[in-house]
Amino acid sequence: MIKHFCVSVYVFNPKSKNFLMVNHKKLSKWVQPGGHIELNEDPEEASLREIFEETGIKVKLIGKRYPREEDYITPIAIQKNIVKENHIHIDFVYLAYPLENQVEVQNVEETDGLEWFTLEEILDENFDTFENVRTICKKIFDDHKA
Repeated sequence: MIKHFCVSVYVFNPKSKNFLMVNHKKLSKWVQPGGHIELNEDPEEASLREIFEETGIKVKLIGKRYPREEDYITPIAIQKNIVKENHIHIDFVYLAYPLENQVEVQNVEETDGLEWFTLEEILDENFDTFENVRTICKKIFDDHKA
């Protein structure tokens, strides 16, 4: 069994309540930025690198460091994504807020699009994504109602 450690980062703007998604070339679906954790890289470093590579923006990862402040941010989920019959991605899932005053830059080698979406657009049955993406976006949105 092949197992790779990966990161997925839901970039959510708490002011506009929108999510930044990329249209993944290989999957042909709208998904959150993310990718493989490289050698000697921790999940937080991989998250920041992948977001910047795919979207051109910098973000702040959101979450608690527990039990010590020097520990890593606790992911909002850890997913088991079956790529093929003998290939699994173990995905550390994070929430991030975009830093202010940035312009997105699409990585045309990896994506066929880059766009901000409302929760309503993501939940629409015609929005081409995975069901777990809808579930996590709804949870993030519901956690930010105020």
